Amino acid sequence: MRNHVSGKLLATVAASAASVTSVGVVAAHAADAQVTDPAVVDSRIKIAFEGAVYQSNVDKLGDSSDKLGENNGFGDLYGSVALTKAISADVDWRLAGAFHAGQDNDFGFNVPTGSGTVDLSFGNSYNFQTLDFDIGKHVQAQSADIRFFGGLRLLHAKEKLNLHQGVTPTDPTTDKAGSADKLGSSEFYGIGPRVGAEVYYPLGETWGLTGAVSGSAMWGRRTDKISLHAEVTDPSDPTPDLPVDVSASQHSSEVVTNIDLSGGVTFRPWDNTTFTAGYRVEQWHNLLELSDKSTQTFNGPFLRLEVKM
Repeated sequence: MRNHVSGKLLATVAASAASVTSVGVVAAHAADAQVTDPAVVDSRIKIAFEGAVYQSNVDKLGDSSDKLGENNGFGDLYGSVALTKAISADVDWRLAGAFHAGQDNDFGFNVPTGSGTVDLSFGNSYNFQTLDFDIGKHVQAQSADIRFFGGLRLLHAKEKLNLHQGVTPTDPTTDKAGSADKLGSSEFYGIGPRVGAEVYYPLGETWGLTGAVSGSAMWGRRTDKISLHAEVTDPSDPTPDLPVDVSASQHSSEVVTNIDLSGGVTFRPWDNTTFTAGYRVEQWHNLLELSDKSTQTFNGPFLRLEVKM
């Protein structure tokens, strides 16, 4: 009788243990499934800061037939800030702003003459800014992560030009003096579609390769302005001429297009931080009004820092 009771007790304990073990295994599998669920969306915002030093073909003091000449030196500055946030596991949005500051070109000389000194000076500058918004779709191709995107780009570009010619007399009481200042500017505002693709290929846990290509076309309005101020002083003339001031402006509807290419190496020391070093090329068509060339090219090395918060 005692053996029969003990057998029943052992069977009950064994069944209970098996039940507890089964529940534990199911719970463990459920926890694992929750951790690796691909539908979980990363709610963190990715902030990217990028900077570059460009060389360009828009040196306005060159000796070529192009008004803007040729330039192989680095001098233009580029910077951007981008915010990216996931909407779903494979879709996100991005808002990015960028600026490009062209190097100022200033040039001047003077030539002594018998009655005075002839002065000539020239200066110019240009800059442009972009604001982009796009929606991206991520596609996995083996180990690579490819992001296809499309959105809108806003563009603002501005150029300035000044030219001074003057004569400083040796003897102001007898010699003539005169000066002429010519000022010009061109400003463009436009908006249009932008599409492109980005790819990231991991080379391990911390290193990887990245590349991007995009194109955009902006329709907008350009305003060109020019002004001229001239005056002459003649001590021998009792009724000197009054200064001359002339100004004019014109407006036009134009299209500016752009293609961007970039590639680099990434390093991720921590899960939320990525550094990228690479090379970027930008080609713009009809961006700068003062150039004989309709296409301007900017290229140079860049550094990027991405942080997830």
